[in-house]
Amino acid sequence: MTRPFQLMSLPEEVVELICRQLTIRDSLTLSFVCRASKALNRIATPVLYSRFNPWGKMKNLADFLRSISLRPELGGYVQELIFSGSFYWFELTEDHLTVFADVATRLGIDLEDWMKEYPYEAVTQLVIAQTPNVKIMDVVVDEAYAEGGAGAFRLLEKLAAQTPRWVSLPQLHQLTVGHEEPRRISLGYFGGVIELAPHIQELTISPCYGLYCDEEPKNDRFSLNNVTNLKLDGGHISKSQLESIVRLCRRLEIFELKHNSMYAGLPEVIVTPREVIEILALHKHTLRSISVDLGYRERRTPDDLSFTGFCADGHQILSLKEFSRLETFKIDGASVLFPEITKSDYHTNVLVNLLPKTIRQFQLINAQYEAVANMICLVESITEFPLLKEVTLTGNVAGGPLGEDMVEFDKHELDTLYAMLERNGIMIGKKSR
Repeated sequence: MTRPFQLMSLPEEVVELICRQLTIRDSLTLSFVCRASKALNRIATPVLYSRFNPWGKMKNLADFLRSISLRPELGGYVQELIFSGSFYWFELTEDHLTVFADVATRLGIDLEDWMKEYPYEAVTQLVIAQTPNVKIMDVVVDEAYAEGGAGAFRLLEKLAAQTPRWVSLPQLHQLTVGHEEPRRISLGYFGGVIELAPHIQELTISPCYGLYCDEEPKNDRFSLNNVTNLKLDGGHISKSQLESIVRLCRRLEIFELKHNSMYAGLPEVIVTPREVIEILALHKHTLRSISVDLGYRERRTPDDLSFTGFCADGHQILSLKEFSRLETFKIDGASVLFPEITKSDYHTNVLVNLLPKTIRQFQLINAQYEAVANMICLVESITEFPLLKEVTLTGNVAGGPLGEDMVEFDKHELDTLYAMLERNGIMIGKKSR
């Protein structure tokens, strides 16, 4: 007769790996494993609590807070937190409220009307306060009046102001913050998280409107000194707001900026591509990668407001020569301006004048017709760019950032370019056509 398989007959490292696979696919089953035996409980419990995602359910979030409040050691296992702003609502029970009030007292803060006015934000902050070893955090809010600072993370600000400080997030290195809807929300809204986490290296703000918006009082106590990877995704950010964030970073190595026209219509004028590079010059000797996609930004003229069209003369990026370590540069076609072939000032040196000698990977999407000739000129000058290993080039798609018409490159020019790239050992990016 076949003997039943004994999980604990395997090495503990293997059992832990099995548990990690379960927590990715089926955390409920893993919770049952925790109850199977003392030995399995010891191995599986840290894995079960290592990553928490309420999957859009307020009840899951509230129950998790209750668990780590009653057993604080469980909060110490948490390494990744994901908070989604859209929730299936759940009315907190008296038991929940009692436990949460006790936690607040233990932490030395007053919940005041938080549980009544902003229960999701309150519960989220109490979870964060009890996960001292968290390394990765994604916080998305859904407060309708966030533009005015409603629901800002003031509870964490209070904890950060304590002397001595009892709560900190010393291992948090990757943080994503944002709003579920196109609300005008700032980085300062989440200042309480950042105050407690001085070692953040990767910061994503989605959407981003700047360091501060309309919230009062403004949190001006947090630092971005250790942020080396900054990503601003969506939103509508002005030159002054972008500069205020970039200046807080001491040594940027990776920078990404993407605009989405759904966030348009705000009074501030959006930063131009050239202004982005001027601001990033603060980090010209440390930046290794820059990605700028401002294709659908607002083009303001005295008589018109458009979200498509060529980059206005004066707004285009001209040169990155002073960026001494830049290896990767990705832009959309509305960030550069190629002289048109029918104009008297036509030339093909734009990319040669643009890129630094350190460049390894260059991507240009939704580009003008003249982009191919400029790319050929770039490859002809390959001795000036000895490290170049990959290029990606696409023409403007129909309804793209340059307008309604699709740009189809000349086949002969493309064949010439591809042959030159192959001869020089330069890869063609997957998006190229």
